[in-house]
Formats: sequence, C-alpha cells, structure tokens
Amino acid sequence: MRKILFLCFFFFFSQTIIAGELNGSTYWDGLKKSFTYLYQGSYMQFQEKNNLYYSAAAVPALWYSFDQDKRISDNARTKSIPKVMQLSSDLAPVMGFPVISFAAFTYGVKTDNPKMVQFAEEYFGAMYIAFLESSLLSRIQVHRRPSEKNLASIETKLRGDSSFPSGHVIPYATLALKTFQFYGPYAAVAPTALFVLTSMQRVRDGKHYLSDIVGGFFLSTWASEGVRRAGNFSDNHPAYKFLFERNVAFGIIEYEGTIGPRITFDL
Repeated sequence: MRKILFLCFFFFFSQTIIAGELNGSTYWDGLKKSFTYLYQGSYMQFQEKNNLYYSAAAVPALWYSFDQDKRISDNARTKSIPKVMQLSSDLAPVMGFPVISFAAFTYGVKTDNPKMVQFAEEYFGAMYIAFLESSLLSRIQVHRRPSEKNLASIETKLRGDSSFPSGHVIPYATLALKTFQFYGPYAAVAPTALFVLTSMQRVRDGKHYLSDIVGGFFLSTWASEGVRRAGNFSDNHPAYKFLFERNVAFGIIEYEGTIGPRITFDL
C-alpha cells in the first residue's frame, strides 16, 4: 500500500512540475535552474574560500568525534528517545524529497518574490549535492553502524555499508544553512532545532556515531557554500553577509623588525 501511495505521489508531483505554470514561470523552469545549481555547486564548493574555514573547523571536530565515537555511542544508547526526538528523525526522510523547495518556489512565484524563488532553487541544489556525496562516501568502509537492527530500506539501498557520513541529518542541516543565508539567524532556529533533535536520535538509536553526524553537517556546509557561489545572489541576510561575505585574508606583517600575523577584512 505504501508503495502504491508513493508511486501516486511521484506521478502527481512529476506531472505538476512538467505542466504547472505560475505567473508565466513553470515548475520545469525552476527544476532546470535547481539542477544547474546542483551541477555548478558540486565543483564550485572546492573553489569557495569560506569552505577553507569550514574545513579548518571540520578537521578537529572529526578527529575528536572519531576518537570518542565508541564512548559517546555507548553512553547515548543507554538513554531514552523522547517522542519529539523520534518524530523529528522520522520526518527527515520526508524532508529529503523537495517538499520545502516545491512549496517555497510556488509561494515565491505567486507572490512575485524572487528571493524566495532563489532560496527554493539553492536549497534543492545544495541538499542533493550533499545527498550524493554522502551516498558515495558511505561506500568507503569507515565503520559500520553501532546497531544494524530495524534499518529502513532507505538506510540500506541508497548508500553503502559504512554509516559515515549521515545522510539523515542533511535535509535539516542544509535547510538551516540556507535559511540563515537568506532570512537570518532567527528564521534558522527551527531547522537547527530539528537538526539537533534528529542528530541525538540517530546516536541514541544506534544508527550513527557522532562522527557520522559531524560528517553529514560539514558536507551540507560545503554544498551550501558551493551553491551560494553558483547562484551569486546579492540580497543575502545582513547577518550572513557580516559573517561570511567579508573577504577575509590572512598574511604576515612586519613592524619595527617584529613579524606577526595579519588579518584583513571588508567592513
């Protein structure tokens, strides 16, 4: 029955994308733009300066989590899983479909809101870049799941045997990053909370180690920045611009025979 419902939903969704039209713009136009960002962002993420800073943070975070994985997992699995935490995790695979992108694109076109349209297209591209990278990396045997009981088909058929990195947290992590980019830190509170709750559930349920969560998060950050560069959108939120569009540069300065570090950035 669930397969029939899924096929019906997929057929309806695909036909709507192909045939639907809103104020002269079709869903097909939006999908093509989204896939353009997906393709361009997949290689532009390696050219984006901000990702160097994310990488600098990822190295110690992954080193610590790999080192402490077993201890943290053993401790977390003794704790209960509240219903809100379980619900958040159960909703994550649904969020893996372009539900948010579809709704945001529809609303953005209907209300003549180019920023919302751009958000929808960038979120689509970034999320699926991170998904693809997670699936590929999981085929490298880093470590198996702490527990392989009661795995859903989506957790086995779309990825390899390694639990690193987590694909489950990617929809929320990417949504939080893109929401912050376009609409600021307050708007990003809800998806960030869902990301944290889902991360805790995955570790407590024995489906992932902490390192898997950290890896999934940083895949999302790199993909998000790659797509941002591809989109080249100029109306990002001021808080995001203040933190991530400052053209920070590091160098060396010499003053009266003393050498020291130099940091420059745009105001």
